[in-house]
Amino acid sequence: MSLAPYAAMFALLIAVLIGVLIYIMNLRRKIDEMHGMMVGMTFGMIAGLVTATIYLIPTGNFLVGVILGSVIGLAFGAPLGKLGNHLGIMEGVVAGPMGGMMGAMLGQMVRPFSINVFMPFFTVIFLLTMISISYTVHCGACCCGVKSRRKPSLKVSSRFVITWVIASVIMLITSIALPFSVEATNNSKSQPSTSQGLKLPASLQNIVQEEKQETAVRNNRQEITIRITSSKYSPNVILAKKKMPMAITLVADENAGCTREVVFPELNIRKIVAAGGSDTFTIPSLEPGTYNFRCSMDMARGKIVVS
Repeated sequence: MSLAPYAAMFALLIAVLIGVLIYIMNLRRKIDEMHGMMVGMTFGMIAGLVTATIYLIPTGNFLVGVILGSVIGLAFGAPLGKLGNHLGIMEGVVAGPMGGMMGAMLGQMVRPFSINVFMPFFTVIFLLTMISISYTVHCGACCCGVKSRRKPSLKVSSRFVITWVIASVIMLITSIALPFSVEATNNSKSQPSTSQGLKLPASLQNIVQEEKQETAVRNNRQEITIRITSSKYSPNVILAKKKMPMAITLVADENAGCTREVVFPELNIRKIVAAGGSDTFTIPSLEPGTYNFRCSMDMARGKIVVS
């Protein structure tokens, strides 16, 4: 897996962020305290979000992502918050770590999905935020000190529009053209890892540890009971027999969360089990192969191995 596409996208996002920063700083003497507070909050949040998200997707290192995103968020948010005086500084200080933490969670959660779809979407959200804050500051600067009852003109120059059109086209094309990917690796046989090769600390290894169990044959069908906990399915590897119907009973713990929604993509089956409840359903005879199942957020996973 190449980190170059992520580095290039991050550099482009930060370049736009800095460009908007320069534009705002040129208007800083004309904006009021409220607009300054919004600047500190927006830049702190977005800088932390962008940094942590782009770092997490290719690396999967949650701890470093949170720290790095929080630091970069603070570096942007706190100084720019000065535009809103002491309350603005507070906004920037709070928003920076929030953006870093949210970006780390976002990056980790989207890793199992199509990054080539996510990146253009993420870029659009970023552009909407940057265009909105630059336009908001522009309006604040234009209206500053206006005492007339007449509604002031909030129109922007053609240069403003053209600049954002060009920047948006370049960023969207880049987000679509770059070959983003997260490849699965397996460098260690002794330590469990996620499907993207992220090594877990010992305290979390039981979450992804394979727990195998064979189905029991009764009344011309095979049966299995899967316990749904707050973090995993037990067992999570079902050893089944081919060409025989299988009854699956899902039993959910009281504290089970998103794991209560169990999805079998290849079988087009989706079940939601009540907390502390159970649900039994039958799958027709299956051909040899592997059939995956997961929670709605794709964090807890399992599979049926038919042979």
